[in-house]
Amino acid sequence: MKIDELARPVIALGVVGIAATTLLGFAVGLAMARDPQALRRTARRVVREAARGLERASLMAAQAREHVGDLWAEAREEALTEVDAADFKRATAGASKASPTAAGVVGTAGVAPAPQSKAPRKRASRPRKPRVSRAAAKKAVTKDTTGQA
Repeated sequence: MKIDELARPVIALGVVGIAATTLLGFAVGLAMARDPQALRRTARRVVREAARGLERASLMAAQAREHVGDLWAEAREEALTEVDAADFKRATAGASKASPTAAGVVGTAGVAPAPQSKAPRKRASRPRKPRVSRAAAKKAVTKDTTGQA
């Protein structure tokens, strides 16, 4: 396909568009000559319909957002359910694997040794400076600068 074959329809549409615009302008001019308020009424009607269309579009967008939000919440709940089920399977599998080894740890008396817990370490507190209000600090600075110590 050559560029000339593509350009012909575009040029033809451009010429038709220019002719249609000219004809529309002529028709508007004739209408204005007969009824000067016709353009104002038409403009009001067009703006009113555009506002209605915008309102419908915003309503449809809000409904679509709500629908997508519902789908997202549903998918999230399903994913959480699947993750919880997988965690439960892993926990039960881990418990069943751990129970035979725990039986081997049991002493000859049949009692498992008590787990030893570490005592929590106390943190050493660092000495804190006494808090002084700004007014008291300002007074102290003022006394020092006047020579009264």
